[in-house]
Amino acid sequence: MQGNHLQEEVNRIVAGMDNQNEQDDLEQGISPIDEPAPLQDIYVYIVREHDEAPEQPQEEGIIETTLAPHKPSLLAIAVCFFALLLPLASIIFQLSLALNPFTATVTIFPKSQQIVFNGTLQTGRILAPITLSQSQTVPTTGTGHQDASAATGFITLYNGLFTEQTVAAGTLFTVSDGVQVVIHQNAVIPAAIPDPLAFGQVTVAAQATGMGSRGNIAAYDINQTCCASGILAKNTTAFHGGQDERDFQTVSQADIDTPSTLLKTHLSQELTTALQKQLTTGDVMLPPACTLTGRSDHQPGDEAATVNVTVSATCSAVAYNQDGLRAKVTDLLQSQAAKKLGAGYRIRGNPHIIVTSATPAKQVTLAFRSVSAWGYVLSSTEQTAVKKVIAGCTMEHAMQLLASFPGIETATIKASGFGDDTRLPKDPRNIALVVLSGMS
Repeated sequence: MQGNHLQEEVNRIVAGMDNQNEQDDLEQGISPIDEPAPLQDIYVYIVREHDEAPEQPQEEGIIETTLAPHKPSLLAIAVCFFALLLPLASIIFQLSLALNPFTATVTIFPKSQQIVFNGTLQTGRILAPITLSQSQTVPTTGTGHQDASAATGFITLYNGLFTEQTVAAGTLFTVSDGVQVVIHQNAVIPAAIPDPLAFGQVTVAAQATGMGSRGNIAAYDINQTCCASGILAKNTTAFHGGQDERDFQTVSQADIDTPSTLLKTHLSQELTTALQKQLTTGDVMLPPACTLTGRSDHQPGDEAATVNVTVSATCSAVAYNQDGLRAKVTDLLQSQAAKKLGAGYRIRGNPHIIVTSATPAKQVTLAFRSVSAWGYVLSSTEQTAVKKVIAGCTMEHAMQLLASFPGIETATIKASGFGDDTRLPKDPRNIALVVLSGMS
């Protein structure tokens, strides 16, 4: 009885193991009709329990049996692998989408315009005029040449006879120092008058016979009888014009112009410095307006070793506050921009302003020329509207829409992440706008 009971227990254990193997095979996708695996030996040890009053010791029995484990097929392994791979791939894809959402960056280049404006403004003040003088003496650089010349003068001939007398041309008269003079025309002397007694007389031109300054005889160097009875000759005035040949220094025009130019330059610098002392912080001074006068102690061509030149200048200038002018010009430009460009444009930086002239009067008037750059500014509301309009559009359609917006010159679109790169994201939040040249 005990032997039969033991055999049944072994059979039950073996049957249970077979059922478990079949269930594992089904879970792993292995058909029960697959080719059995090689047999393996399984050893089962059964230990008998002693009865309370055993009649004799019971020997341990060893029952030996074999089980055939199932070998998984390649198909079952592949099915299992793909069954695990698909959910994993789905998880990875969803994670990638979360980490790399489909986005687009739209780079916008707003329109820009330039405004050139000429105008006038009443602003600025007149600086107090200043007068300065400077002089300089320089050596002359001109040269002159003097040819020798004969002195000339007049001789008066007196006739003491009561008859007319004639002194012929070419008659010589000799002075005590040997200088001779000659008359070149016949001198007809009237007769003397007896009552009351008066000599007849005539004055004729005469010239020294020799060249040079020796012929410049003094008055009455000739005081002698001559020529015929009753005739007296005198030079009542000095002879003049007799010159020796010589070279000498003269004043050239450059001797006056060169120091005048230097003096004007020095005066301008000194006057500019003096006028600038009247400026306050932020003031800009326009080039001074000056009145210049010059004089010299000799004229060009004069014989002189040196010449003194004096220049006087009186200068005044107009000054204005640079920041104040810029603010007033910018205000004018705002209205000009609104008329020419329309709303939405804002000035870029400070306008370039050139003051072309100033009219000093009771109120200074400045004429100016300004050049300013203006750019369209997309407000936050406009940027939000742009993103909503182009969301979900094709790239081509989005570019057309962007080109139709006022103030947009051109744009570029760049997509990134997982998605249809021919369209923009449907969610405007996934669209980033980059405004390169606009003003914020």
